[in-house]
Amino acid sequence: MAISAAQTITGSNCQGQATSSLVTGIVQIGASQTATQFSTADIGYAIGVEIVASGGSVAIDLQTGIATPSAAYVAGTAQVETATVVAASGATSNGNCSLTFTSAAVTGSPLTVVVPLTTASNTATLVAAALAAGLAANTAIAAQWTVTSSGANIIATRKSDANGYKYANETGTNLAIPAGIGISAAPTSANTTPGVVSSGVRVLDGDGKDFEGVTLVSMARLYSLEINVTSGTAGAGNGTDVFHLPAKVWNTTGFTDTLLTADLTLTSTAAATNLTITAIGKSS
Repeated sequence: MAISAAQTITGSNCQGQATSSLVTGIVQIGASQTATQFSTADIGYAIGVEIVASGGSVAIDLQTGIATPSAAYVAGTAQVETATVVAASGATSNGNCSLTFTSAAVTGSPLTVVVPLTTASNTATLVAAALAAGLAANTAIAAQWTVTSSGANIIATRKSDANGYKYANETGTNLAIPAGIGISAAPTSANTTPGVVSSGVRVLDGDGKDFEGVTLVSMARLYSLEINVTSGTAGAGNGTDVFHLPAKVWNTTGFTDTLLTADLTLTSTAAATNLTITAIGKSS
């Protein structure tokens, strides 16, 4: 892979506006935005890092572009709870079915959800669809679970958190269906898919290869290093240099000291920390 137009954009400034009487005008305070070119750069790579929990880390060898996570990434699995409606002829009379949904994640649990049924629901499949719709309409349940139906089954699937991470399995989760109006009692639901919590550190790229899959040449000079934080918080250091993130450093002649030669460790100080690291340099 060949690169060109390597650069970094810098320049922090603000505007100062006079407030004294008979004084007008706006002045710039600070440096104008400037593009610093690295005309001899022949190496450039970017790495994405997602750290699930506070305290997770990734060590980056800036010379090779290889990133090593402190723990393998586990995407997790959404918990699925299934209750089966037993009703050979569906609802045999009009009436209410009082379901009991138990989940530690749901406010007010255990909740009683009353779902009206009519004889139009004349199969177990139709009863399951009506009961699932009633559960899905409950605000407290809907905040944590997605409820659907398939055939005679009512299926509750645990939602991910705001960051898209899966929760650990709740052993006490249960959907109880009472007997009545042609429906047989089904007091216990099945944990058909146990939940597996998301964990570890996910590294996107960071394998020491360019986007064409070719191994990067070892970097001898580091022109620019930029670390951005898109969510969460983190710090970085290599035993000599310490950075508060986000951070950017650059040098037109290139760094050849420990900033380049010592592994840079990025450590999250908050859950759901996402980082991007961009390095530009030269092979000699």
